[in-house]
Amino acid sequence: MPSVRKAVIEMNRGYAGFYKSYYLRSSYEYAYAKFLDYHSISWGYEDRVFNIGYKFYKPDFFFYNDAGNLVKIVEIKSRDYEAKEKALKDLNVIKKTYGIDCELISYEELLDMYKFVPFSLTSTITEWIESNNTTINKAVFGKYNGHFNQKHTDQTKRKIGQHTKKLWESNSPAKARMIEGLRKSGLVQKGKQKKPREQRICKSCGREFEVIVTSSKLFCTQVCAGNSNIKIATQVYVENRASIHQEIKQTVIQWAIDHTEIITVTPLNKIKSTLNPLIEHIYQDFGVKDFRVISKAVFGEDRGRKELLRFMKKVCNENVC
Repeated sequence: MPSVRKAVIEMNRGYAGFYKSYYLRSSYEYAYAKFLDYHSISWGYEDRVFNIGYKFYKPDFFFYNDAGNLVKIVEIKSRDYEAKEKALKDLNVIKKTYGIDCELISYEELLDMYKFVPFSLTSTITEWIESNNTTINKAVFGKYNGHFNQKHTDQTKRKIGQHTKKLWESNSPAKARMIEGLRKSGLVQKGKQKKPREQRICKSCGREFEVIVTSSKLFCTQVCAGNSNIKIATQVYVENRASIHQEIKQTVIQWAIDHTEIITVTPLNKIKSTLNPLIEHIYQDFGVKDFRVISKAVFGEDRGRKELLRFMKKVCNENVC
């Protein structure tokens, strides 16, 4: 089983996976590649390794002119300030040494670029993270590793270990993210054993899903939980509506009986002035003033004012209570 430190290192490398045969190493790289493809801009990925004196450097995106000459390099970095500063230093060396235009792009630049495309940066990043082609466990060896098969020196390993140890001893947001990453991955965490799991059946879609035995979760996803809540709310609404419609109908019948003299002499071309007090009374009691709703409560469908008046005249003549 992987050690905690190794798991943290892998977790911090972001989501990697294949896109158009390229092995991209982060959601930001995918967002940039998708932006380029939307604008039909040709690009290459990690095509060359540069010797910049103090280390070898392999930038992310490569752009060529019609003659096939490399004219621009774009490096994608996270929002970490120190990482961006180091990358800018490296790119400046490449620019001076090889005469190639270099650019650094991070979250802020991507956010500006995505203002002019018909899809959001957030949805694109989510698309990459949730893709079946991506994983947080990036290769640490072989052709897909981020260090092109060069192993860390002992000094680098010590620095990584010291930094990780400091994070575990702190109460920083970084530690919280590491713990959450380990929880999602199912690895042991600082000697704690994995909590017992059980299989449950989603109450909405019927699919099987795994949860901690103490969990109160009844649905496999938030979508299923939302759909279930909508069904329950709709059912309650329908039941309440049927009850309210019945009460409105009884109100109409009682009002007709209480105002028999007015109802029996009202002609069909003077309905509005006669029924206005009834409508106001229903509005005060039930919050309904739309005549179509009142008609539907009485007949089950909207039949208009004349039919309602005829119904009320019939109530008066038959003395229905």
